[in-house]
Amino acid sequence: MILKVVVSIKLDFYSSYLFHRAAFETISRHVIQPYNHESFLDLRFARLPSTKAFVDNYEPREHRTPKDPIKVWMAYFNLLRISLGPGMLGMPLAISQAGIVLGPIITVIAGIMVLHMHTTLLWCLNEICRQLRIPYISYRYGFRVALLHGPAVCQAMGHRAPEIIAVFMILNQIGICTVHVIFTTDSLRDIMDWQSSKPALLALLLPIMFLDSILKSLKVVSYISLLGNICNLVGLILILYHMLLGISHKDVDLVTYSSITWIIVFGCFLYNLSAIGVILTLERNLYKPKALTKRYGVLNISMILNILSSIVFGVLGYLSFGVMDENILRSLPYDDNSTMAAIGLYLISTIFAYPLQCYPAIQILMEVIKNHTSRTPSESTLEMIEYFVRPCFVTITFLVCYLIPFQAPFVAFVGNFCTSMLSLVFPALMELCLLYPGNYGKKNFYLIKDLIIITLGLVCWLYGIVLCGYFIYVRVLEKLSLNNIDYF
Repeated sequence: MILKVVVSIKLDFYSSYLFHRAAFETISRHVIQPYNHESFLDLRFARLPSTKAFVDNYEPREHRTPKDPIKVWMAYFNLLRISLGPGMLGMPLAISQAGIVLGPIITVIAGIMVLHMHTTLLWCLNEICRQLRIPYISYRYGFRVALLHGPAVCQAMGHRAPEIIAVFMILNQIGICTVHVIFTTDSLRDIMDWQSSKPALLALLLPIMFLDSILKSLKVVSYISLLGNICNLVGLILILYHMLLGISHKDVDLVTYSSITWIIVFGCFLYNLSAIGVILTLERNLYKPKALTKRYGVLNISMILNILSSIVFGVLGYLSFGVMDENILRSLPYDDNSTMAAIGLYLISTIFAYPLQCYPAIQILMEVIKNHTSRTPSESTLEMIEYFVRPCFVTITFLVCYLIPFQAPFVAFVGNFCTSMLSLVFPALMELCLLYPGNYGKKNFYLIKDLIIITLGLVCWLYGIVLCGYFIYVRVLEKLSLNNIDYF
C-alpha cells in the first residue's frame, strides 16, 4: 500500500499535478521529490541542511506548475480588491480617531511595515524552498522549518508551528468573512429600511452559501474580482461626490494623544492593508511569480496604491462628515438616490468577495484533515468533506455576526488579534530563525529590526485584544439594554 502511494505521488509530480488545486494555501501533498533527487521529502519532518548553500542556481519559482495559472493583471485586481472593500469605508472613522495629521502618518507606517513583512515572508518561503530544492512550501510547513533552524527557544515550539499558523489563519478568515457579513446585512437593512438586521441575515444566508459552493477556481474568482472592482469604483465615485459636496467640516482633531485610540486605529489599518492569504495564493498561482516581488512589481505597486487611496479617502471623509458611525455609508444622505446606488453597489461587490475570503480557511481545514492520519483520504472523500465544511464555515460567520454586529470594533479586533501575528510577528520570527546564528548583517541590523517588529506586533496583539474586546462587550451591553428595541 505504501509503495502504491509513493508511485502515485511520483507520477503526479511528473504530470505537473503535484499542487492540484488553484486556491488559497493549496492542499499540497506533504511528500515531495526534491529537484534532482531520487528520494522523497516529507514536509512534516523536513529540516534545513546544516550548511546553507547560499550560492545555488536552483530557483523554486521557475519549477512551479500551477494547474490554473493566473496572469499579472488578475493579480493586480485581486490585490486592489482587498483595499476597496468594506475596510476602505471604515478609513474615515479610523482617521477621525487618530487625527487628521497622525492618522495618515500611522497609515503610512502600517502600510510600509506590512509591505516589508509580506516581502519578507515570501523571501523566507522561497529561501526554504531553495535550500530544500522544492518548488513550493505552504506557510504552515515553512514556519515549522524556519523555527527548527533557529535558536533553542524557537525550536521548542517549532513542532507545533503548523497548528499555530492553521489556527490563526482560520480565525483570521472567520473574522474577515464576518466583517463582510456585518457590512452586507447592514447595507441590505438600510436599503430595505428594516428595523432589525435579522431579516437581512436570513435573506443573505442562502445566496452567500450558494456562491461559496460554486466559486472555487482562482481564475474564475479573478474575473469576479474585476467585476467587483468596477462596482467598488463606481461606488467610490458616488461617495467622493458626496464628500466633495460636504467638505466644510471644521471641527477636526489634528492629533489624538490617547495610546488606547492608537492601538485600535492601528488594528483597523492592519486589517485594511494586509492581505496575507491573497498574496500567498497569488505567489503560488501566478504564471510569472517573479512579477509579484520585483521592484516595480504587483505587490509594491498595489500596496502603494492601497496606502494612498486609504489616506485620501479617510482624510476627505473625515473633513466632510467628521466622526461617524461604523463606516462612511452611514453618514451619507439616505434620501438621495446616489446614496442608495452606492450602498447597493458595495452590497453586490462584497457578496461576491465573500467566497474569495473563504478560501484560506477552507483549504487549511482540508489540508489538516488530509494530513491528520497516515492514510490519506481519497479525492472523493475529500470532496464530500469539503461540501460539508463550506456551509458550516458560512454558518459560523453568520452566527458571529448575529452575536457581534459591530463593524468598527470588530475590524480592529481582527486586525490586532490575527493580522498582527500573521503579517508581522510570524514573518519576522521566520527571518530571525533563517538567518541564525550569524547572518544578521552589519551590526546585527536584521536581528534588531526583527526584534522591534516582533515586540510591536505582540504589544498590538495583547493590548488590542483587551481593549477591542472590552469595547465590543460595552456595545453588546448597550444593544441588549431595555431601551434599545432594534437589537435582533
